[in-house]
Amino acid sequence: MKLSGLKEFLTTKLRNRYRLIIRNDRNLAERVSIVLTPMNVLLIFSSLLVVFSAIAIFVFPLTPLRYIMPGGGEVSPRDFKVLQEKIDSLEYLMHLRDQRDSNLYRILRGDTSEPDAVSYQSFPQNPASGWWWVQTANAAGEAEPNQTSATKPAERKQKLNYAFIAPMKGVVTDSFDASVNHPAVDVVSYTNAGVKATMDGTVVLSHWTPETGHVILLQHRDNFLSVYKHNSVLFKKPGNRVRAGEVIALMGNSGERTTGPHLHFELWHNGEAVDPIDYMKF
Repeated sequence: MKLSGLKEFLTTKLRNRYRLIIRNDRNLAERVSIVLTPMNVLLIFSSLLVVFSAIAIFVFPLTPLRYIMPGGGEVSPRDFKVLQEKIDSLEYLMHLRDQRDSNLYRILRGDTSEPDAVSYQSFPQNPASGWWWVQTANAAGEAEPNQTSATKPAERKQKLNYAFIAPMKGVVTDSFDASVNHPAVDVVSYTNAGVKATMDGTVVLSHWTPETGHVILLQHRDNFLSVYKHNSVLFKKPGNRVRAGEVIALMGNSGERTTGPHLHFELWHNGEAVDPIDYMKF
C-alpha cells in the first residue's frame, strides 16, 4: 500500500505542469512562455550529460585537450623516439648555425685565418638553397679542392670561367693588401651611388655593426662570398635572392672604421680573400 502510494505520488509530481514566463522588467510585457514538467527537465539534463560524456570520451583524445585529461599526456615509446630524433636534429642544426655565425663575424672583423670546419652530412650544401655557409663545404669533401697559395686569382678566374660585375663604378682609393689586414678594395663614387650585386646569389647577412656600419653579405655559387660594408641604406634582407647587377644598397659612410663615403668591397673564395681587381673592372 505504501509502495503504490509512493509510486502514485512520484508520478503525479513528475507530471505536474509548470509555466516559465520571462517578462520585460519595464512594462511587464510577456516575452517568453514555456511549459515544463519535472520529467521533461530531468530528460533534458540527462540527454546533455550523455552528449558531453560522449564528446569527452571520443573527441577529446583526438585534440590537444587530451593532455589535461588523466593519463592523456603520456607519450608512446614510438612518439618519444621520433621526438628525440627531432631534438637531436635541432641541436645539430643550432651547432651549424653557431659555427656559420662565427665564420661570418670573423670575416666582418677582417680576420683572414682559417675558418671553422663544418660537416654538413645530410644538410643541403647548394648555395642556391639559402642560408647555408658554403665556404667550409670542403670539410665534407664535396666541394672543389682549394686552390693552392701559388695559384694566381687570374688563373683561377679563367679556370672557373665566371662573369663578375663591379659593385660600383668609381675610383679605387685603397687596394687589396692582406698583409695589412685590408682584404678588400675601397671604391669612391658619387653621392648615394647604388651598390650592385657582383653575381647572382643569396643574402646571408644584412645587418649593422658599430665598426663597419651597414653590412650586407651575398653567398654565390661555388663557394664565392661577397661583402659590402659602410653602406648608408640596405635594400635586401637575409634569404632574399638577388641577380647580378641588382642594386642591394647605397654607398655610405656608416661605421667607426670609415674614413669617408666609400664602398668597402671584399671577395672570398673557398674561405680565402682574393683581390677583386683580378676579377672585375671598377
